[in-house]
Amino acid sequence: MRPSPTLHIVCPTQKRGFPAFMSVVFVWVVASGLGNGWEHDGSFGFMLLTVGALVIMVLAAWALYRNFVFRDALYIARDGSLPSSVPLALMAHEIRAVRLLPRHEAWTPEGKWDALGFGQGRIEIDTATHRYHFGIGLEEHEAEAALQRIVEFCREQGIVAAAA
Repeated sequence: MRPSPTLHIVCPTQKRGFPAFMSVVFVWVVASGLGNGWEHDGSFGFMLLTVGALVIMVLAAWALYRNFVFRDALYIARDGSLPSSVPLALMAHEIRAVRLLPRHEAWTPEGKWDALGFGQGRIEIDTATHRYHFGIGLEEHEAEAALQRIVEFCREQGIVAAAA
């Protein structure tokens, strides 16, 4: 049986409730604060506050996007051209190693970013030029299964990828 020429894995959305709740609360607090401040003059301090509020709203929208719309995708090809529509597209011969990173503890800065939906994937793909993270939105057993699929695909192509 001939090995498949490509491997394409798409992760589900994260669908975490905490970032959604925090985004709504932040936007509500900022919007109500700005609504009470429109009667102020156009001072520099109030303009700075308005810009800060807009930045918070953009971050809240980004958190909602990352948690309910964004889907992490990986495309590995044996030969041919790589699609430009997939953010992480690699040639199989570029991959040197693949490993599953340990879960971040909740009290660490990385764990807090993960809780808000801004974390990186737990699967690390090492190439000669860069280390890529993949697997945002995967649960523990799904990340292990995706890692196994990547390792098996690389072995089918004659590449030995180390999994730690």
